Amino acid sequence: MISVIVSFYERLEQMRCCLDALALCSQDFDEVVIADDGSSGETVRRLKEMLKAYDFPVTHVSHPKEGFRLSATRNNGIRHARGDYLIFLDCDFLVLPDAIRYHRQLARPGRFVAGSCKYLTEEQSRIILDAKISPDLLERFYGELPERDILAQHRRYIKRSILIRLGLASPRKQSLGGHLSLYRKDMERINGYNEDFVGWGGEDEDLGVRLAAAGIHCVSAVRYARVMHVWHPSVPKTSRNKNWHRGTARDYFIRKKINYRCANGLVK
Repeated sequence: MISVIVSFYERLEQMRCCLDALALCSQDFDEVVIADDGSSGETVRRLKEMLKAYDFPVTHVSHPKEGFRLSATRNNGIRHARGDYLIFLDCDFLVLPDAIRYHRQLARPGRFVAGSCKYLTEEQSRIILDAKISPDLLERFYGELPERDILAQHRRYIKRSILIRLGLASPRKQSLGGHLSLYRKDMERINGYNEDFVGWGGEDEDLGVRLAAAGIHCVSAVRYARVMHVWHPSVPKTSRNKNWHRGTARDYFIRKKINYRCANGLVK
């Protein structure tokens, strides 16, 4: 069983378009779990009304709002997901109709599938948000966006994964970002996302390091599992992780021994 876990907070327009895009490939997954970082009661009411339009299983789960807690949000989604294979998206992602299928094709125990996205401009995003999502629309906008960065990142992911597996690079070189998928057992082995990360930044990098340290290697789907990112205003400075890249977080990342299983994760 395949569960798509979508992290969400307040952005109803983006969530609707994300679900509309997923509806075009609903044969490739079994359920969607919307993992909410504590949206307001009014937003949740409108979201639940919106979900009635979709004919695939969708579950909404939330927790109290206590700052920006993406790690805790995703872990909450994992706990409520029924699938043995997990695909992680953000609500501002638009998957093209074959994206989930590539995640499925590349799925193997003991490895994770990493993807990236092309970034829509503010103007392009507004056009898409106001339009009816269709395969032709998604293909047109994806084709208009540059390919060079995607190809470079695809090659970089492949190179890093090979070097880490051969012992020629540290697990700390395994970076992540964008969409991701892996078997539940592999995620449970490292105890999920590290909930010590509060505020924007750090949780994806930490997950990549711990997966690599556990011998769960990366397979790149950057070139094939095509996804677009819908523009939105930048994260407010008040939501950012002030310790990221310095202080306690920096000390954590440069530690000599990497314990791949975090203490503050799925299981406390």
